[in-house]
Amino acid sequence: MRISTNLYFQTGLNSVNRQQSQLMEIFQQIGSGKRSLSPADDPLAAAQSITLAQAQSMNKRFAENRHVATRMLSEEENILNSLTSQVRDVKTRLVEVGNGTLSDADRSTLANVLRDSMESLLGLANSKDAAGQYLFSGSQGNVAPYVYDGTSVTYHGDEVERLVQVDQTRQLPTSNHGVDVFSRVTPGANSFITGAASGNNGTGVIAQPSIVNPKAAQNMVSFEVRFTDSDTYEVEANYLEADGSITTVVSDPQAYTVNEKGETIINLPAGNDDSGISIFFAGKPAAGDSFSVERATATARGDYDKTDVNLFNTLSDLINVLEQPSSGDPVAQAALRNQLNGAMQRLDINYDNILTVRASVGGRMNEIAALNDNGTLQALHLSKELIRIEDLDYYTASSQLEQRSAALEASVLAFKKIQAASLLAMRAG
Repeated sequence: MRISTNLYFQTGLNSVNRQQSQLMEIFQQIGSGKRSLSPADDPLAAAQSITLAQAQSMNKRFAENRHVATRMLSEEENILNSLTSQVRDVKTRLVEVGNGTLSDADRSTLANVLRDSMESLLGLANSKDAAGQYLFSGSQGNVAPYVYDGTSVTYHGDEVERLVQVDQTRQLPTSNHGVDVFSRVTPGANSFITGAASGNNGTGVIAQPSIVNPKAAQNMVSFEVRFTDSDTYEVEANYLEADGSITTVVSDPQAYTVNEKGETIINLPAGNDDSGISIFFAGKPAAGDSFSVERATATARGDYDKTDVNLFNTLSDLINVLEQPSSGDPVAQAALRNQLNGAMQRLDINYDNILTVRASVGGRMNEIAALNDNGTLQALHLSKELIRIEDLDYYTASSQLEQRSAALEASVLAFKKIQAASLLAMRAG
């Protein structure tokens, strides 16, 4: 079989070019540090690399979102800390107001102190974050949440939470709207608030109710204690039924008896040995006087929370009462005491709720910390997978470089041998 000289040359050249091409590919791999120079080298690895890179980018974005959420929650926590301190100081002032030896001038001075405290609390409620957005206005960050018109404080924000995507399956509220902080009863609390009619003519004073039997008090909504005369009263009670309706029951007349100190305890419902609530009374009510006891919470079975627990309106109403003269007037003194008792009950509710909101902020910050730890581990895992798929193994590449270099040299030597043989054959011919 005769082999042409042209075939000798072409075969040798192809072998040298192939070895040189493979050697050049290894040079490029070592220079770039990548195992695959194009998707065609390993289509499956290229697809996995794109997926992992996208997951890595999303994980980085979530980490940045968590940083923003942490900053916003830290700002809110600072405000809530100041609120807690100031509401505690206001409660201390209310204890001073209850001192029966104070004159009208003294109470007027305390009213000015409370007004300053209310303005300070309003300033905190209208705080802005680092981005210039109001913290407690819900989704309307450009609207001041609370506006005082001289008589009452109204909320102008909404009740939409600001959510930040802190993980692939978790959206976290980064702030609380004002209703949650300043006008809400702590969820799950079983609280009742007392009040007295503005037209009372006696000296009766109603104090904070005490829950004797939580089970019996569970369905109680509100009560009105009406005095038909100074020694007799009746109770109109409202109960929440299982279907959400309200049932009203009026008790038989009950005798109002007091001890030598002018004090007594009324159990609600009246005449029931298994009473759910007991109320401390003092003083001497007059015929026609009435007192109310209202639940300050709502349940999933119906919204019957009609009690105003707005922190600012509580202070505003109390300031107006303190500015009215009452010295030497037992009826006015009793009205002041009833107003003060109701205000203290509301402030206790506000204080407990602010502490609850503050605890929830701390819980969310702990959750973000846990998500950060998980995100860090996930970033490490994704980086390792990308390195495994994309990066070059330099030890293997160095070995292949030596192997390809030797193969190229062998190919060149073989080509020289074949070329020499072909020339001899030509001379012999």
